[in-house]
Amino acid sequence: MSNDETGEATATEVGRLLAPWGKEVVVQSLIYDSGMHLARLRIREGHRFTLLDLDSATAAALSETLRTAFAQPGAEAHHD
Repeated sequence: MSNDETGEATATEVGRLLAPWGKEVVVQSLIYDSGMHLARLRIREGHRFTLLDLDSATAAALSETLRTAFAQPGAEAHHD
C-alpha cells in the first residue's frame, strides 16, 4: 500500500526496464481507495529515486511524444 495526499492506494508492479547508463525504470499501477487509477514510473539512478505519477491522458501523451522522438532521422535505439 502507498499513502499520500489522495489517500491509500494499492500498487502493483506491471513492468521493469533496464535503461541506458545503469538506470532502472519500474512501472506500477496505482489504484486509490477513491477509485482513481494512475501509473507510477519509478526511476532509479544509483541510490536516488524519481517518482512520476501519470493519469491516463498524460501517459498517452508521453507515449506519443516518445514515439515522435524516435521517429526523427538518425534516432536509433542503443542498449548497454
